[in-house]
Amino acid sequence: MVELAVIGTGLMGSAASRRLRDSGFRVTLWNRSIEKAEVLARELNVDVARTVLEAIEKAEAALLFLADDDALLDVITSMPRADGLVVANFSTITPKTSLQASKLLEGRGICYLETPIIGGPGVVREGKAIILVSGPKHCLRRSRGFLEALATTIVELSEDIGKASALKLAYNSLLINTIAALAEALLLARSYDVDETTIFNVLTKTMFREVVERYFNRLLAEETPTGFKLSLALKDLEYALRAGYEKGAPLPLTATTSQLYELARRAGLGDKDYTRVYKFLKSIG
Repeated sequence: MVELAVIGTGLMGSAASRRLRDSGFRVTLWNRSIEKAEVLARELNVDVARTVLEAIEKAEAALLFLADDDALLDVITSMPRADGLVVANFSTITPKTSLQASKLLEGRGICYLETPIIGGPGVVREGKAIILVSGPKHCLRRSRGFLEALATTIVELSEDIGKASALKLAYNSLLINTIAALAEALLLARSYDVDETTIFNVLTKTMFREVVERYFNRLLAEETPTGFKLSLALKDLEYALRAGYEKGAPLPLTATTSQLYELARRAGLGDKDYTRVYKFLKSIG
């Protein structure tokens, strides 16, 4: 049985752990807040490690689901030399930090892959995600088993570290900008007393049908389960801006949307689902 260490048991890490356990992998969990990992471990009947070193001690691969650049570097720098270990980084981070992590681990005999996921926790739990991959082909060959357990589509971009992270940031900025635009459109129409059913029926007859069918009711709901924290959506917008700046790519729309999400975060919505941006717009209207 293949031994895997899941590093980070937030929404995505928890979903991946469930999927991998059900797919026949032996999983060991580590999380900065050990109590959170222990709750999940009891549910899945798997082991919990007290340190990153303990988590990777017997593992063939470490799967990283971490919140940001700083969390990733904290984990990476704590890893000892581990010849033959594969580190698959599913976290959404900046290309610059990903390259830094790759170089650090290369010097410790560890094979590093960028493997950011397109799809939320529910999609991961069902094994229907899209995974973007950059990194050495021999590392990818050794990782196909657990990647295919999580995804229906694996996109091999390049051996050049940074490309998968850049494409994930491009996708997330498109998604988050789109949600903000839909929230504004909905608010405008409702301000003129156009009823919600009419708005939905019209928009689903246009090129925006799929987006509206998927997100319209989530925007309108008073409460919705958190699939993607608003604070993390804001972080991804800020990372996209950094990545664009480093290559001289202006991203004015993303900069404006970032300001909107920052205001929503300051209003106390940071731990809520990112679709709560509509609720924030309504509150200031």
